[in-house]
Amino acid sequence: MTPEISTTIEHLRNRLKHQIGLFFKLSVIDEDDLTVEELIQQSIDVISNEWIESDPIEAEIRFNDIAIRTPNYTKSIWKVEGTGTVDQSSVLLLKIFFHEKVSDTQDYQMMADSIANNLAAKIDRILTREKVKENRELVEKAYSLGRIGTWEYDMINDELHWSDMTKEVHGFGPDYEPDVESTVMLFKEGFHRDTFAKAAEDAIQRFIPFDIELKIISGKGDERWIRATGEPEFENGECVRFYGFSQNVTNRKQAEEDLQISERRFKALIQDGSDMISIMDKEAVYKYVSPTKFKVLGISPEMMIGKSALDFIHENDVERTFSAFKELAYKEQVLLKPFRFKDVNGNWRWLEATVTNLTKDPAVRGYVANSRDITEKHLRLQQLEGSLKKKEVLLSEIHHRIKNNLSAITGLLQLQSMNENNREVVERLTDSVGRIHAMASMHEQLYQSQNFEKLDLTNRIKILVLNVRNTMQIDTDVEIDFHCEEIELRVNKALPISLIVNEVMTNIFKHAFKGLDKGKVSISLKRMMDKRIKLEIMDNGIGLPDNLEELKKDSLGLTLMDSLALQLSTEYSLTSSDKGTHFSIII
Repeated sequence: MTPEISTTIEHLRNRLKHQIGLFFKLSVIDEDDLTVEELIQQSIDVISNEWIESDPIEAEIRFNDIAIRTPNYTKSIWKVEGTGTVDQSSVLLLKIFFHEKVSDTQDYQMMADSIANNLAAKIDRILTREKVKENRELVEKAYSLGRIGTWEYDMINDELHWSDMTKEVHGFGPDYEPDVESTVMLFKEGFHRDTFAKAAEDAIQRFIPFDIELKIISGKGDERWIRATGEPEFENGECVRFYGFSQNVTNRKQAEEDLQISERRFKALIQDGSDMISIMDKEAVYKYVSPTKFKVLGISPEMMIGKSALDFIHENDVERTFSAFKELAYKEQVLLKPFRFKDVNGNWRWLEATVTNLTKDPAVRGYVANSRDITEKHLRLQQLEGSLKKKEVLLSEIHHRIKNNLSAITGLLQLQSMNENNREVVERLTDSVGRIHAMASMHEQLYQSQNFEKLDLTNRIKILVLNVRNTMQIDTDVEIDFHCEEIELRVNKALPISLIVNEVMTNIFKHAFKGLDKGKVSISLKRMMDKRIKLEIMDNGIGLPDNLEELKKDSLGLTLMDSLALQLSTEYSLTSSDKGTHFSIII
């Protein structure tokens, strides 16, 4: 090999190494706790410090009214520009200036476009996160105005969160820190505490949401009626989260208890109330309607008495609502979840109602319905849900674009390898294609799972191992043995682990079974007692060469593994014996 060719190969190797390092350091920037400006500043720092050539460059990133440049920024006539679209409307612009004329302008242009698209995707996630936070604050404000408190329980981390209104509803100040055990003990001993415990158990074990009204002894020592709802959230058949709302309904419950005393007192109480009160028979025919119906719906009480409530309910809600209503035959009280009710102008209003069986009370002798108009709140929540669904679709589209960009890079490397005569260069380009395939398949798995925060690491490893085996196609008959627990991991850790597995398996199929008819590879993945994860890959091949330390200096794969382990803040072990090699890493 002539000195000129050797120098060229070394230059390509260093350039590829720096290019991979640049893209990885940009991709692992964790935008979860960053503002858009902070993300752009970190990206500028990585681009200027990790550029693939030794000659310095100047860079500028512009997005809306943000413009961040490298220190001592100067323009030149030699430049490339990359663009990325954020939220299908705003454009991010990346400019890279060279101090002297360069020959690889097309490659640099592709790199600039790829970097700009990657950064645009991160910015879009930041803006989405900020919008979701803003929407949640609006919902919290709406609940606060309605004197409704929200709560959330993370069962995985055993963390219970109450909003300030929830604390007020339960008689505590804003500094109170709740926990599950003390919350259960708030409910009045006996029926109320047992009922709440049973409702929570049914939600966890039988996937049944609850909406119950029970008595508590508040933080101030007084007795209160609390309406508590709970909606369980499941992943892989396991309850991982609870959320719901709490409302102080003491006044309403007291009013319902007062209804049992006499019909006169009942009527006097509801004349000026804000809720719509009505008395119905078991067929939902109106016997009494409060004047509030006219205030809210414009329908006079006289026009409704003798008619069935089902005549005013939307046909799509009749069966569900009446089915819940008929439960009063054996229940004291039921909640009619939101349903559409026709007003005097033929418009549909969203109502919810609590219906109590007072047929045995001589002053009532019927079912008492306490109805509320929740149209504005219901429509607002629907809009928020629609907005969140649009963002989910957008996130899927972003991952799809990333996968396409990675495919484009793979195609370019494959095309370059076809034009190369040097076997070593072709092998290195092929290895790089394998690494990019590992990243692309991870994005495909994210896209299919619709979970953009965590990845099924177990399934990820199995896909990688089988892909490498099918790609390498060696003569040795290799048995693959998996001993892997089901483990999910955040994407920013799953990516470097996937690339490490790709490197280890590629080296095994390249070198471990030379001259052997059969071989075996064992992969173990398990969670340790301290919640760390241990990954082991073992083969029964010919073992590592004696001069491994010397080979490390020229091995891009081992250098990449060192870099990836550094990103994970850990170290790996690679040992060899006459029984094969053993790779181990703890995350």
